[in-house]
Amino acid sequence: MKLLKVTKSGALHFELSDGRIGVSYESGYVRVNTKSKNMYHGKKTMYQINKMIKVLEPNKWNVNNYNYKRILITNQRDRINLLFRFNNNNCI
Repeated sequence: MKLLKVTKSGALHFELSDGRIGVSYESGYVRVNTKSKNMYHGKKTMYQINKMIKVLEPNKWNVNNYNYKRILITNQRDRINLLFRFNNNNCI
């Protein structure tokens, strides 16, 4: 895993072992692009690797209504560690 660039907004772009791009954003999100191109628009898309939690949001029609929420990582070191662990587990 090597650092490719740092943007003006502070996002760090890394090249993973299998050639994909991993990005750590200042907002707390960590994203990785796909291995192949999207069949509809021909570009590689990014997906989030942040953990998700289930949040109960009852409304007047459904008391057991829930949504999912991403856990934002505020510390830059922790975001880079998440990318590093993703690289070790998923990139061969």
